[in-house]
Amino acid sequence: MAKNFIQDGNTISITNNGNEDIVSGSAVAVGDLIAVAVTDIPGSGVGDGLVKGVFQLPKLSADVVPAGAKVYLASGTVQLEATDAVFAGYAWEAAGAGDTVIDVKING
Repeated sequence: MAKNFIQDGNTISITNNGNEDIVSGSAVAVGDLIAVAVTDIPGSGVGDGLVKGVFQLPKLSADVVPAGAKVYLASGTVQLEATDAVFAGYAWEAAGAGDTVIDVKING
């Protein structure tokens, strides 16, 4: 193995700057990346987040999302609107109005 190898790049450190726990499975922005918390991360704590894979995430119920569409994360919710949001990845399935979750391949 190369002497400068660090890791496979599947996880990134998440720092919880808030007072409430980040619950395992929650999507959070880490800079321009989306990470899904591996475990609960207490307020002011640090934990690991996955940056690769397909995850079922909360969806803005008003959006009609076709499979393969670019989606964005704002306030922990996947949406089609990019304004004031972070690119989350691609919809791995279609989701209609009224659906509150969607499968997303995070970070493209």
